Parts: sequence; structure tokens; C-alpha cells
Amino acid sequence: MAVVPRPLRAPVHVAVSDSTLDSTSPGSTTPEIQPVPTPEVYASTDIRERIGNLMPLIGSLGMASMVFLAPWHPTTAFAYAVFIVAFYAYWVFRSYGVAVACMVGLRRINRWLATDWHAKYLDWAATRPNAEAWEWPRHLIVIPNYKEAESELHRTIGSLAAQSNAKQLVVVLAMEAREPGAEGKAARLLLSYRDTFADIFASYHPAGLPGETPGKGSNEAWGLREAYRRLIAEARDDIRRYTVTSCDADAVFSAHHFTALNHLFLSEPDRYRTFWQPTIFNSNNIWDVPAGPRMLDGLSGVNRLANLTLPGSVKFPTSCYSLSWQMLHEVGYWDEEVIPEDWHLYLKCCFSLGDRVHVVPMYVRLGNDCVLTDSTLHTLRAHYFQSVRHAWGASDIPYAWRATWRRGPLSWPRKLLLAFTVSKVHVLWMSQWYLVTVGVLIPSNFAKLFGAPMPVWWTERRYEWPGLTWHLDLLFSPSQWFQGAGLIEPVMRLNLPGALVAVCVLPLFVLIVTEYRQRGARPSHVSAFTAIRSFAMWPLMAPSTFFFASMPSLHAQLRLGSGAGLVYRVAEKGSREEVAVRLETDAALGGLEQSLPAEVSHDRRRVEPVAVERAG
Repeated sequence: MAVVPRPLRAPVHVAVSDSTLDSTSPGSTTPEIQPVPTPEVYASTDIRERIGNLMPLIGSLGMASMVFLAPWHPTTAFAYAVFIVAFYAYWVFRSYGVAVACMVGLRRINRWLATDWHAKYLDWAATRPNAEAWEWPRHLIVIPNYKEAESELHRTIGSLAAQSNAKQLVVVLAMEAREPGAEGKAARLLLSYRDTFADIFASYHPAGLPGETPGKGSNEAWGLREAYRRLIAEARDDIRRYTVTSCDADAVFSAHHFTALNHLFLSEPDRYRTFWQPTIFNSNNIWDVPAGPRMLDGLSGVNRLANLTLPGSVKFPTSCYSLSWQMLHEVGYWDEEVIPEDWHLYLKCCFSLGDRVHVVPMYVRLGNDCVLTDSTLHTLRAHYFQSVRHAWGASDIPYAWRATWRRGPLSWPRKLLLAFTVSKVHVLWMSQWYLVTVGVLIPSNFAKLFGAPMPVWWTERRYEWPGLTWHLDLLFSPSQWFQGAGLIEPVMRLNLPGALVAVCVLPLFVLIVTEYRQRGARPSHVSAFTAIRSFAMWPLMAPSTFFFASMPSLHAQLRLGSGAGLVYRVAEKGSREEVAVRLETDAALGGLEQSLPAEVSHDRRRVEPVAVERAG
């Protein structure tokens, strides 16, 4: 039974046909919007699909293996030496750029927090007689969820209810029909907020639809098509006045989020080709997670802020973002076969609609949860598999390159820029650890111990830097520990690439301070000693990033290249109290875990089964 607190002309759960979505009911204020051709998700043949899926793995392994293979031949050794110096010079530039961008971004967040967006729009509209009224837009928020704690959904919807323009919001609870008790949970939530928004209703995504992969994108696509039927086709509303916000079930919106979005949507000169991206921090429960994941989750928010702020950076929508419903409708919504829906949707819009599609930063904080389960070991495991799922975005590499060679409205420079950026991000995701951590150490020792022909200008340690140098070759010769340089030398002698890495110490300290500040106030159950002790994780950044960044990326790319598919795990999140409640609920249900059977796709090129599990 679908529960609808304030029924409109259409029922909540309706099978929506493509013909219904491509036309508009008589009397509607929405003009007919024809769908545009979009790139195919899969290659035209099995062999091309397999080759494309091997691209990320080949690129990553090729980049990482240079550290071990290039030093052994004079030509490749020289090429590697030049490459690694250029890479480290880029690393210096990037490190200082990120540090400055973080400080600039934080100032902008504070300035946006103090802005009266309604008054600002009235000032803007005063000189523009054709400007729409402040109340004209509607902001549709779709909240896909599967087995999420009801308290967590209350928290997300409550942050929407706290918006000063809550009566302009339409909330869609995108439920999964396969979840036991989904309708009862939705009913309680709908009744709690029935008079708060312009509208709130639930959709129920059926399991096992042909050609679908379980995940956020397929759930959202179902929910938005039902919303189209309910609001546009039947209620005859105007799709042009709607934004759509995709978010996670753990999102906590700042109180001024949708007043800022309202102003941006109304004042944006090209609003139907724009994505709006807020600044997302994993800050909701960051104090409750173990120190290792806490550091990495904190850094991810800092890096997202920096990328939004850096001039010239290629910006993509991530996790929670907004766009016009008209643009989403033109491209046929999210591709249901795709797990990493955010970057993929942006690529789909760009390749289908042309160069006008762009991302506008929103300097409005949005809080997400870190992965948290019932124990440290389970949390680490769940964090690993969440990283694997995020790294599955490497599947967009072949998609982007196939779309590049396809005829379409996007210009060649933009095509190449997008395809190269997606490739760079995912190849470096796996290989960057090797380049940064052992990219100097391994070739230098190969040259010193085995005579590998690395250039003299590259190996010569002509630069001194404050620090400690351990002469491990003297470790088993105690008589020489205090002779000459000794076992420990109070200075570091570095070659050129090593000196470039050492220069990055200053921006690293800026990132450490910024990451700590973005955690929010320390809760009472976390002692000051525990907070200070967490800084001890920073010297362990190398092993942490290896196990929670490089390895998950390799894991995802191996499964992608082998055709094994991805086991989609719904990450456990929430506060310590919510984790305890969830455990009690699971125990009451007898530990019942629902999994989808292997999916049989209507597309012959897609042969891997995809299952859904709970992480941890």
C-alpha cells in the first residue's frame, strides 16, 4: 500500500511509460520537451566492451609499474627521471594550490552563511523587469534509500524542514520495494512531515527490472519518472521551474541551502544547463569513527572544497548536487545500468547537450556520514568496500572515450578534456601511491645497490633539508653507529625529486589544521587526549592511503577488467546510537539480510551478475 498524505491527481506508484514521459498532458504549462540522443552505455560488441573495461587497469598498472621497470634501461630511466620530476613539480603546485584554495573556500563558506539570499535576489531583480518571482521555483529533493535507519531519514528530512523556504520544496522518498517494512517506514515519515513542504510522497522501486543495476541511480530514475507523472503529466505543473537535488539518505543540509539554490537558479543566465554543487564534508559522525578512516574521510571533504575553489579545475558533481529537471528530463534521467551515477550523469549531459553544461560551486556546507559499524574491524572493512564502490567510477573511462569519438554537440577540446580528466583521476587513484611514496626510493636504491642506469643529475643528493636520515645499512654494525654520519644523521640529503616532495611539508600542515577544523565541535564522549592522539595517524598516511585508496581502486579495476562485476554493498552509517539501534533491529529480525538474485540483463553484452549486500 502506497501512503500519500495529500494525494494529487496521480497515484504515487505508477508504471510510467516512455511515451508518457516524452509528451505533456493537454493544458499543461510545460512545453513539450523532446529527449536528445545520448551515448550508449555499452560498446557495440562484446570484445570492444571487454577491451574498454580493461583500459583503467592497463593504465593504472602501467603507471605504477614504471617505478619498478623503468630504471633498468638508460632510455627508459632517463624518461622516468624527467617524468617524475615533472610530476613532483605538478605535485608542489597542486599542494600549495589546494592549501590556498581551502583557505579561500572557507572564507566563502562563512560569507555565504551570512548572506540574506532573498534580499540579495530582490536587489538583483529590481533592475530586471522580466525576473521571476522569488516564490516561482520548486526544488525537488529525491532521497534514495535502502534499509536506512528511520532516525537517519528523520534527520535528513528534518534538515529540509528547517529551510526558510520549505514550502518551495518537494520531497520524494525513493524507497526500494524489496526492503521489508519499507511502506510502513515511509508512511510514518510522510505523516510526520505532511504539512511541511509543498509536497512529499514516496516511490517504490521494484526489484529485478530488466537492464537495471541495483543502486542509487536506478532508484532515483524510477522515483523521478513517477514524480514526473504525478507533478507534471497529471498535476500539469511547469517542469521549467523545478530543480532536482540528488542526495544520500545521510545528508544534512545547512539551513540556508535552498534559499541559496533558489537565488542561484533564478539568477543563473543558463539555468537549464547548470549543475550546482555544494561543499560536502563527512562531518556528521566523524568523531565516532576510527582514527584512520577519520583522517581520510576528513581529507576527502577538504579536497572537494579545494577542487570547487581552484580556478581552472575541471569540476564534476559529486554525491549531492542539483540541476534543472528540464535538463534531466532531456537526457532521459540516470542510466539505470550504472552504479557511479554522479559523474556519469554529468558526462551524459555534456556529451548529449554540448559545451553549455557546466558546474557552479555552492559554498554551502552539507554534512554526510562516515562509514560506521559495530566494531573497529568491521568499520575498516566497510570503509574498504565503500572505497571499492567509489572506485567503480573507473567504468566511466571507456564510456567517456567512446562518447568522445561519437558525433555530438560537444566540442572536441571539451570532449578530450572530460575524457582525459576522468582517466587521470582513476588511473592516479590507484598508481599515485607508488609515484609519491616509493617513486624516488625504489629507483634510487636500484641505482645504488644494483647499478640501475638512473641519470646522475637525478640520483645526486645535493639538497639538504632539516630532518633525520636513517642509514639502515649500518643497522647491524653497532661499531659504526657513532662514526662519521652514524646510524641517524640530523639532516636529510635529497635528490631533486626528493627535495620537491619535502617542499610540500608546509601545505600538508595547512591541510592537517583545515581537516581538524572541519570536523566540527568535539562531542563530550570524545576526550581531549583522544582528539590530540588522532594526530598520530598523519605519519601513517602512507599505509592508510595504500589500504584504503590504492588497493580498493585496484580491486575495482580488476573486477571491471575481468568482467566479474561489482557486489554493491550498502554502507553502514550513522551515529554510535543509531548503530546500536540498527543492531537491535537486525537481531529482532533474526539477522535477516535480503539480497537480490543474480540479475539477467536484456543487453547481451552485460553478462555479470550484480548482488546487493550490507557492508560490515
